[in-house]
This record gives sequence, C-alpha cells and structure tokens, in this order.
Amino acid sequence: MATTTERDDRKQAKSAIRAARKAEKEAGKLAKQLPKGAPRAKFEAAVADAATTRRAAEAGRDAVPRRAARQAARASAQLERASLRMGPSGDVGKARATPKDTDAEARAKARAKTLKRRRKQAEQVQKMARSIAMHTVVQAVTTPTEKEQAKQDMKDLQRRAKRVELAGGRRRARRIAR
Repeated sequence: MATTTERDDRKQAKSAIRAARKAEKEAGKLAKQLPKGAPRAKFEAAVADAATTRRAAEAGRDAVPRRAARQAARASAQLERASLRMGPSGDVGKARATPKDTDAEARAKARAKTLKRRRKQAEQVQKMARSIAMHTVVQAVTTPTEKEQAKQDMKDLQRRAKRVELAGGRRRARRIAR
C-alpha cells in the first residue's frame, strides 16, 4: 500500500516527465527551423541526449519517483541550455532563471515555456528575414533607373511651370477686370 507521500511523489514525477516531453517537442520544432549544418546537428544531439534522460526517468518513475522527477527536470534543463545558443541572438545573458526553491515539476514546466518562447522568437526572426528579402527584390524591380527618373522629374517640372503660368495669367485677368 502506497503512502500519501509516495503517491504525491509519483504524481509530481509524472507531471515533470510530461513537462520534459513537452520541452522535448518544442526543442524538436526549434531544431526543424534551424538551417542545416553543424549547429543544427549539435542541437539535435542535445535533444536526443535529453530524450534519453527523460526515457530513463519514465522507466524509473514507479521505483524511485523523486529521482525520476529530478531526471525529467534535468532533461528540460539540458534542452533549455542548448536552446540558448540556438536562439535568434545566441545571447546567454538573457536567460530567465528558474526558481531553485520550486519542485522539479514547476521547473520543468517553466523550461518548456522558455523553449516555446525561444522557438517563437526564432520563427519571428526568420519571418522578418524573408520579408526584408522580398521587399529588397520588389524595390530592385520597381525602382526606376537614373535616366527614367530624370525624364519623370522633367515632366513634373513642366507641369508645375504650366500651372504657375496659368495661375499667373488668371490673376492678371481678374485684376484688369476690376
């Protein structure tokens, strides 16, 4: 018969493992967004390592639930640290600290949210890059050459001269009529 404490420990371990799985899923999505090459391979290796740690936590959840919760939190922490280097700025200094006094479940959940936030930031950066590239292409196609621009400027100048001439002529005619 399990005591209340053991049940609570198993429940927390289960929740921490669930959060670690969610963090793993977010990390996998982030890995897919990264360009192919060494950084992506390194990140995917970190994701695989964290997945191994999480699976070990799942296997030992019933036997030693507290250790399983710590392992799941460790897997989430590995993913969070790896995602720091893969973020849009690669800035390690902007990481939010997860509170140490909270339980493994809360830390794992916080890390999963952090991974999701970083993935969204990376997605936004890529969207912006595509938008800028399209804008540049459109500008290159639609911007007139110097010769075309000079021709248009001359037309505009002639139109303004006509307006001034017509306006001046009307004023003189009104003055004479008075």
